[in-house]
Amino acid sequence: MKLKQKVRKAVLAAHILLLLGNFLLLWTVWLLSKYDCVSLDQILYQMKTSAAGTNINLMGSAGIRVGLFGVLLTGMEIFLFYLLSGRLQDRLWNWEKYLAYCKGSVCRFWQKSALPFSILNMAVALVLFITQLNVFGYIGTANTESDFIKTHCIDPQEVQLTFPQTKRNLIYIFLESMENTFAEPEAGGLITDNFIPELSVLAENHVNFSNDEDLGGALSFSGTTWTAAAMVAETSGIVVKVPLTAENYGGEDSYLPGVVSIGELLEKEGYRQTLLVGSDAEFADRESYFTEHGNYEIVDINSLKEQGRLPQDYKEWWGFEDEKLFSFAKEELTRLAESGEPFNFTMLTADTHFPDGYACSLCGSQYEEQYANVLSCSSKQVAALIEWIRQQPFYENTTIVISGDHLTMDPEFLEDIDENYTRTVYNCIINAAAEPAQEKKRSFGVYDMFPTTLAAMGVQIEGDRLGLGTNLFSKEQTLAEQFGFETLNEELQKKSVYYNTRFLGMEE
Repeated sequence: MKLKQKVRKAVLAAHILLLLGNFLLLWTVWLLSKYDCVSLDQILYQMKTSAAGTNINLMGSAGIRVGLFGVLLTGMEIFLFYLLSGRLQDRLWNWEKYLAYCKGSVCRFWQKSALPFSILNMAVALVLFITQLNVFGYIGTANTESDFIKTHCIDPQEVQLTFPQTKRNLIYIFLESMENTFAEPEAGGLITDNFIPELSVLAENHVNFSNDEDLGGALSFSGTTWTAAAMVAETSGIVVKVPLTAENYGGEDSYLPGVVSIGELLEKEGYRQTLLVGSDAEFADRESYFTEHGNYEIVDINSLKEQGRLPQDYKEWWGFEDEKLFSFAKEELTRLAESGEPFNFTMLTADTHFPDGYACSLCGSQYEEQYANVLSCSSKQVAALIEWIRQQPFYENTTIVISGDHLTMDPEFLEDIDENYTRTVYNCIINAAAEPAQEKKRSFGVYDMFPTTLAAMGVQIEGDRLGLGTNLFSKEQTLAEQFGFETLNEELQKKSVYYNTRFLGMEE
């Protein structure tokens, strides 16, 4: 009796282990198919923050390809095991060949193989996950202590910031996944044309900080490669690090309590501030960051429904499409301008999010790839908004920053580009109150946009550095220019006690 109980427990354990192994295997395959260069810190970050408002198509894809397929695969494997181990004799008693098979050595082999096979399956899944996401490399680097951030981070509260007598308004437009690759057919692959000509023209006619002589932008550093992290970096000069023991990213705890953002600096100067997103602002704790660091008024799908500006049952893409987002942007800008106070209006587009983007009613079909048509449509809509802003009375005293958040995560669209091509994040600054000392051939990250934005608003920055960022209008070298991409990127991944205590509020 005890032997039978042990066998039953072993079989049950094998089934559970098999199911978990299949889930891990399929989840890893799904991640690699949906994300380009997915990073472990991004996964850890999302596990620690709110998933409210996640795109239903993305959730559905994960649910089917991981959840449903995992259950079906496990069920099929269990059936095969029961068949091969002779456990179906009672049901197949009239199949003579099967009964004869059940008496053989192959059947006896499978009778003892349930747990070993499940362990092997889990081992394969773990090896795939560890190797493809470079888990050991991440853990090794993350556990190597470094004083780099402590040495090179400048506290905005410890330097003098001199605002102009007449404060300039700020419009900051985050463009989802917008990189300069989309404008350069020489990159190869599916980039057969300049898919974002309007954005290219804006960059050519205004300030575009570039890594080369042409249209270019920011390099993609660790801690800035997903939307929430990029928004933090561009508004505070601080990258997002994800220690395994960290809890202070959102929810009941404060979100990066030690960070000082542009929102806080402008709030002290009497600015009214609004964040507009076409999704649920709670996703990835963006609402926590912007309300705690600058007391922004949040305009998202939830608040718009509460105000009756969207139907209660409305849901497209991540919330609502950019076609509506740009209309709401005009309404919010008009409202802010009428207040008579200086304002900071920040918005984030979403239609160009992977996979393939969202094709709205304005999108054409000029290109074979949907993503190319969505990019083209986004470029036109941004240009139309900028043209509308030009016609407004507040324009002359307003600085506009247009910036991508990170490189696209679409694993297929840029799969075949030239391996020697350097992908960079788009930027353009319109109506800046400063002249760049060197606009081209700059090496920098999106975190450099923090002091650069303030400088574009006419703010004088003592030392021209804030957080990890450098004012690109100045002659001051950026950290990327001082240390090079590889060294800087590695240092940003290392464990920083200063970061954990200063920005996350963790105990040493």
